[in-house]
Amino acid sequence: MKKKNLKIIGIIAIIIFITLGIFLGIKLIGSKEKTLTPVMYEVTKEGSSNKMFLFGSIHLANKDDLIFPDYVLDAYNNSHYLACEYNIVAANADFASAQEIAMKMLYQDGTTIKDHINNELYTKITDFLTKKNMYNGLYDYYKPVFFYSLMSNIIGLDAKLNSEAGIDEYFINKAIEDKKTILEVESMQYQMNLLLSFSDRLYEIAINDVLENYDDTVKETAELYSSWKTGDDKKMLELNDEDIDILDSYTEEEKKEISNFNKKIVDDRNITMTDKAIEYFNNNQDVFFMVGALHIIGENGIANRLQEKGYTVTRIN
Repeated sequence: MKKKNLKIIGIIAIIIFITLGIFLGIKLIGSKEKTLTPVMYEVTKEGSSNKMFLFGSIHLANKDDLIFPDYVLDAYNNSHYLACEYNIVAANADFASAQEIAMKMLYQDGTTIKDHINNELYTKITDFLTKKNMYNGLYDYYKPVFFYSLMSNIIGLDAKLNSEAGIDEYFINKAIEDKKTILEVESMQYQMNLLLSFSDRLYEIAINDVLENYDDTVKETAELYSSWKTGDDKKMLELNDEDIDILDSYTEEEKKEISNFNKKIVDDRNITMTDKAIEYFNNNQDVFFMVGALHIIGENGIANRLQEKGYTVTRIN
């Protein structure tokens, strides 16, 4: 039986990279299943008449299949504000920002990716992309973060999911139509700069991990979507958990970098998202607070953090 190598990132990070693929215009296909009972919480606090809803989204779906249950639509309709990680609809229309991000992904010193990763991995990734009809020689001028983003989108494609019109885009378009105020919990620039802040070596490790465990990653991504649809938070957390057995081939410095990556992608963002939710609540903004489901659930998730701070957090479904 093949033993999995280090699972350098959880599924949550792959989903973030798929969002980057939306922004760069990479389109995927969709599934046809329609039964949705996603995770949602109601947030209240003693002494306040305000109410907030925490809705766990996922950045993969097919808008033609999105038939939400009444408890989700009622919560959305009864909220004057929609909060999201960032306004992906506005970002998709912002050509200047897309160009800026693309430039940040390019090496500016005359080198190519072949000068920054080992030859064996370069051959593996270009062979992989060639087989997927996704390789272009011009890609060699891009940093490993671009290749990882591209691979993450191919994972979505092979999992038969749709990143062109995920849950976020559905509700943001609905909020625009309904003239609701849209609040950005983070921003597109924040997410992109975060992904660009990690070293080439970190992405070299991550790319190799995906190539070594590609079929498993595709399967887990599809399973994550199925779990999201049924609100199975335990299964979602199980799929996102990283393997803790880091192989001896990684140096102590690399292990620290891997740990730092996971901390910044998940835990640190959960803290700032919780702070934003509290800010909105204390401002008496009745918000439909929509961020990735994996940020809401679990011991370190937003729901639990709010409860620890004295809020009453009730699961709706």
